[in-house]
Amino acid sequence: MSSTSRARLHPVAIVSLVIGGLIILGALVFLAVLLTSAQTSPNRQATQKLVQWQEIFEKYRSEHGALPDVPAGGYCLGTGFPVGTGGTANCRDYDAPTFYSETASAPLLEALSSVGELPQGISAAVRGTVGPYAVYDDEGVRLLTAEEQTCEAPAVEVWNDGGGLTICQIALTR
Repeated sequence: MSSTSRARLHPVAIVSLVIGGLIILGALVFLAVLLTSAQTSPNRQATQKLVQWQEIFEKYRSEHGALPDVPAGGYCLGTGFPVGTGGTANCRDYDAPTFYSETASAPLLEALSSVGELPQGISAAVRGTVGPYAVYDDEGVRLLTAEEQTCEAPAVEVWNDGGGLTICQIALTR
């Protein structure tokens, strides 16, 4: 017989180690899920902003029987856009001649605010274009924003510059 002694863990110690390991593993999984959900892509954020604006337009239609009646043209959806051409806060191509001004958008925003709180914030600028913005024309109202490379559903691509800027829209019929 051998006179060497063996160290043995008590069954309670083994169970404690297993439970401790599972708790640590669970905490790591929880942190990974939390970090992944907190890192929403700029494209997803831009589309979520369009969906919020779609909801407020539809709420206005539900309460008034039609979308807000403003002249054909482009309108910034929200406030806080960068100062660009003309020294004004602008959306769309804010630093180019094809911008829409925040100031000129006030009548539309005022009408929409009559049915609820307006979405806050703007989307990330992509190659000099920032949204969200709306275009009123004979076909209806197009809610648009800039996204990189591809559009997130339910927004669909309506234009891209071949260099990373994609214009995405949610269309509303009148």
